[in-house]
Amino acid sequence: MKRKDFLRLSGSLAVGTVTTAPAFLVSGCEPVPPVPRETVTEKDVPLLNDIADAILPGKDEVPGAKAAKTGEYMFMMYSDMLKEDDKELMLNGLNRIDADAFELFKSDFGSLEKEKKEFLLKNYHNEAFAYGQQKAAGLPTDDHFYSLYRSLTLSGYFSSEIGSTKARIYNPVPGGFTGCIPLKPGQKPLG
Repeated sequence: MKRKDFLRLSGSLAVGTVTTAPAFLVSGCEPVPPVPRETVTEKDVPLLNDIADAILPGKDEVPGAKAAKTGEYMFMMYSDMLKEDDKELMLNGLNRIDADAFELFKSDFGSLEKEKKEFLLKNYHNEAFAYGQQKAAGLPTDDHFYSLYRSLTLSGYFSSEIGSTKARIYNPVPGGFTGCIPLKPGQKPLG
């Protein structure tokens, strides 16, 4: 190959690289819609932790559900304990949370600010409440995924070491039964 042909070819490659590289880089910055998952896997534990922490955040010196690794508990329940209907409900809930976070905020749920996470979960809470009202009225309705996530978050958190010892007053020795115990304002409930 002659030197002149080589320089012309390399010059056109350089121009092509200079003009296509910025377009390629910018196209990589556009958010990609989430792909619906077919099953809940261990890769979803961080997302489950984020959901649990938005349901039960930490306050002052008491850590929240994420610190108690509630996502791992939720995944264990999914893998080992939940009925098939509840597994499907949990899976559909994760897919819906992903889809709603992308549709409203063009981001995945884990990357959202705390206020946006709480906004989404408050809407799911309201939907779940409406579903419960319909069910109580005898109308045919399905269960809502938020109720499942909330109950798993609470049971996982309060059965963890953090929930048992930091969110409650830990009393390792059972005592006699006392029916009414007055609580001072701000006092933690007995564990």
